[in-house]
Amino acid sequence: MLKVALLAPIHNSLYARLTLDALARMEDVEVSAIVVRNHLNWQRFKSEFARDGARLIGKIRQKYLLGDRRFSASNHDNLGKLAQERQLSFNSLKEFARQKEIAYRVVGDLNEPRCEALLRETAPDAVVFTGGGLLRGNILKIPKIGVLNCHTGILPQYRGMDVVEWTAAEGKAATVGFGATLHLMDTGVDSGPILLRKTINPQPGEDFNIIRERLEVVMVELMLAGIRKLRDGELQPQPQNAADGRQYYVMHPRVKQFAARMLELQLNTHK
Repeated sequence: MLKVALLAPIHNSLYARLTLDALARMEDVEVSAIVVRNHLNWQRFKSEFARDGARLIGKIRQKYLLGDRRFSASNHDNLGKLAQERQLSFNSLKEFARQKEIAYRVVGDLNEPRCEALLRETAPDAVVFTGGGLLRGNILKIPKIGVLNCHTGILPQYRGMDVVEWTAAEGKAATVGFGATLHLMDTGVDSGPILLRKTINPQPGEDFNIIRERLEVVMVELMLAGIRKLRDGELQPQPQNAADGRQYYVMHPRVKQFAARMLELQLNTHK
């Protein structure tokens, strides 16, 4: 039996809910705890606004206000379609925890003592991280296997922020490609041992928003595949070489416009 805990950035995260629903159905896997970050935190808002600027408002509207409705007008692969296919029946992680009698805790920060205490009490073999900021060593060292995170970029080449856009801006859509990487977290940024990777093939006419929504589906697939393979002893983490990639930061809007033009050019050239 593989014991797992789940960490989430908000109580109704669709990525977290889809992952949790599948984990609870998985044979020889036990979900021992769910910890959710309280999104009503002024200090964190100021910190994230300093990093992301005005686009943070758009993220809040998309993920917090619209929630699952943000997928209603889309006809490509996305988490909304996946939720319909799997007949996802619960609207919050708290609701699911109550139904399944799973330990549930809301914290101001995923690194704080209340989160650490619950994880130590429930002693998971692995922690599934579905977002909520960087984790410190006090959390990372608790699970026997480690903390699993799915990064929307190809590691080790593209670590950090806006790597979908940076891949296009650097003309690497055809060589490195767009994809996601499942890895074990360490105290660096996307620098922990690699477990699994998967790429997608964007089509002409697709933009960054569509690519990111498609990658969110891949993230669920990789996280579940990783848990299954770890349960069955079929997965060996592969350490990253720091020199094989670099860390990227938030892309300036003007550079993002250039990246969008590069994406269109590359998709049309390699169709």
